[in-house]
Amino acid sequence: MAFTIMEGRDIGEVRIFTMSTCAWCDKMKALLSVNGIRYFYIDVDRVHPEERKQIIDYLDSIYPKWGFPCLLFDNRVLIVGYQEKEIVETLGLSVLVQEESKSMQEPLRDEIKNTMERLQRFSEKKRASLNPDKSIAAKLVSGLLENQNRYGYWACPCRLSTGDKMKDKDIICPCDYWEQDVAEFGACYCGLFVSERVITGEIIQAIVPERRLTKAE
Repeated sequence: MAFTIMEGRDIGEVRIFTMSTCAWCDKMKALLSVNGIRYFYIDVDRVHPEERKQIIDYLDSIYPKWGFPCLLFDNRVLIVGYQEKEIVETLGLSVLVQEESKSMQEPLRDEIKNTMERLQRFSEKKRASLNPDKSIAAKLVSGLLENQNRYGYWACPCRLSTGDKMKDKDIICPCDYWEQDVAEFGACYCGLFVSERVITGEIIQAIVPERRLTKAE
């Protein structure tokens, strides 16, 4: 597997499987980088189909319910999703990621801003909202737009896509699972849409398990 190496302090083998369009994957990379940790990462959506299948088979052999981001520490500890507390405790980190990075404090591209406004209006009709963390929401919307350019449709930015619209129709945003996930967990799988209870602070946004049974190969 062609991992990219990010140099830093060696605390053991830290490997992460990520998506280039996934905001939570970016946040995990940022958490490791801000703590000066040496780690290896691979954006699974950017590799050749044969290597992608190899990665999927490998992750399936470890934990069939894997998702993005996925961190493997010394081939012993597996952390699925951006579970900051667990990552910090497992790796012995001390510095947390600021809510909004410097890059996300810059003015948003008009296309991203307009799409966010459009999705906010849509979500309000469903008694939901976009993620209140604007850096997360903007990255996820950017991922949707990137997937529109790649595939011709809004494939979920945190799931692997086949490039076949019919095969991916259930994960075209808003995906088939988002309302059920928001009702049960307070957020959709990628965290773009959240419930009013998350906005008011009544509940904390949780890691959402994958309802989809198939993974793109």
